[in-house]
Amino acid sequence: MTLRIVFVNLKPGTAKTTSSVLLACALHERGLKVALADADPSASALEWSDQVEGFPFRVAGLPVKDFHKRADDFARDADVMIGDIPQVEDHAGIARSAMRWADELIVPVAPTTIELDRTGPIAEEIENLEAVRPRDARSCFLLTRVVSGASSGRSARRVLTAQGHQVLTTTIPRLEVYAQAFGTYPQRFGAYDALATELLDRV
Repeated sequence: MTLRIVFVNLKPGTAKTTSSVLLACALHERGLKVALADADPSASALEWSDQVEGFPFRVAGLPVKDFHKRADDFARDADVMIGDIPQVEDHAGIARSAMRWADELIVPVAPTTIELDRTGPIAEEIENLEAVRPRDARSCFLLTRVVSGASSGRSARRVLTAQGHQVLTTTIPRLEVYAQAFGTYPQRFGAYDALATELLDRV
């Protein structure tokens, strides 16, 4: 069966596309069959693919409100399909459709006050879709743009855990290699390779 992963958040600019693409690349480099669906009308993942003259795995645009009905046809025989979905606040229909389709819902969040304040509403969005999912799904938080050695990452993990959220062990550091990754195909994936390991171990 295909593992279905989506990165979700209320707002734009939370590293959803970067995480979707770099995780897809890391999984592909392990020899897995990967499919990447760009469900965001802004088509950032597709533009990224164009700039590297195509990813070495299937990628297509799927910015539709019935994503949950169409995505499996696109996934076909993939081992993993990743959905780069838009922010809920602007494209709720598309985002909710993708969220009801997924096996693994990942909320990328930076260790800042404003992003931590948004975790309650996105967790509520995920919970509200439980009744319409055809299968059980896991949800978790991924700390991104974490400054090495700073206390903010550890504090954010404590806050999220205290609120009852599952926080992945993997953290994505604030590094230029990730901030400037758009339009490139990295040779090494660092934290995203660790993320791939952690997610596959959860299956």
